[in-house]
Amino acid sequence: MALIRGYKIMEFPTEFAIKVVGALGSDLEELIVAAIRQNNVDIERTKITSRQSSGGKYTSFTVTFTAESQEQLDNIYRALSGNDKVLMVL
Repeated sequence: MALIRGYKIMEFPTEFAIKVVGALGSDLEELIVAAIRQNNVDIERTKITSRQSSGGKYTSFTVTFTAESQEQLDNIYRALSGNDKVLMVL
């Protein structure tokens, strides 16, 4: 990471992890993979982990991939957060 005026900024390309939370039983994993791939990222299924909430209502997915630019990350976040099946994107 570089510093500009005291702020940390990411240097690209960089390994990046995105976390997506949605309702259990939805096709959330496929939706996540499609949103990331449509932004020119080739992700491996082995880089996707999932965890069910303690109450059993939600699933969170963490996907690690190589991000090429801030614009690419912004587009992925917009694609995911704009979907009704997604409750949260971190």
